[in-house]
Amino acid sequence: MSILQAVLLGAVQGVTEFFPVSSSGHLTLISNLMGIESSTSLMFVVMLHIGTLLAVIAVFYRDILRLLSELVRMIGDLFCNLKLWLGGHRNPENVRYRKIVSSNYRKFALMLLVSMIPTSIIGYLICPVSEAVTGNLLASGMGLLITALLLLVSSFMLGSDKGPREAKYVDAFLVGAFQGFSGFPGISRLGMTVSSSYLSGFSRKFVLKYSFILCVPTILGAIILEGTRTHTSTAALGVGPCLAGMAASAVVGFFIIRLAVRLISKKRNRIFAAYCIIIGIISVVGYLK
Repeated sequence: MSILQAVLLGAVQGVTEFFPVSSSGHLTLISNLMGIESSTSLMFVVMLHIGTLLAVIAVFYRDILRLLSELVRMIGDLFCNLKLWLGGHRNPENVRYRKIVSSNYRKFALMLLVSMIPTSIIGYLICPVSEAVTGNLLASGMGLLITALLLLVSSFMLGSDKGPREAKYVDAFLVGAFQGFSGFPGISRLGMTVSSSYLSGFSRKFVLKYSFILCVPTILGAIILEGTRTHTSTAALGVGPCLAGMAASAVVGFFIIRLAVRLISKKRNRIFAAYCIIIGIISVVGYLK
């Protein structure tokens, strides 16, 4: 793989990861066009994911730090309450427990944890299937068409205005369940989270923030999972292309996130759906040829 190819794939990853159009589907299509083997591209995708992870952290670092801080404080409050409970049996009426979910950020943090439960389970269960069809244009094309269908359905849902305070943990579980299927090639992670968030009645502002910040633990998991699935080292690919691809995905992703926040909306989901249909059909035709 040349450095120019690596930069191109990194830029594609940076753009498509943060729009509901499936980065894996585009990488599979372009890798096939450039004649890059799937076993090699799998290791390269790990490097690209590191780049997009850095982009998300750079844009949302304030929210991420606040969420981590509140999570640590919640754990501290839980231990404090446990200590009070253990020592308050004799005079239970005098015990005043600390409220655990005392702010929107604490609710947000717990919802993210709830979302990761079904994501992890479903992602693990479909991993063998996903691994078997990695680099397959037909699988990617079908995944893109599934993404398009969900985007279309969510675009016709009636509006709602749920924020962290009004959202329920079952909503977070639903979003995580949909996201779990994004491990299949062609199914967009952002498409799954944005669509399921709208289906759950989240406000546009909360849909975007929740979907992008949920990227962080999800991409970390993908890096670990995909790293264990490939036996190709960065030395085999070349350190230069790996670093170039990672840098391209990070830089492009950083600017694309800011653009995506402005462009992604329920009505525009229909435009993204149409795009996914076109790319999906191209992928299927490419496979048949």
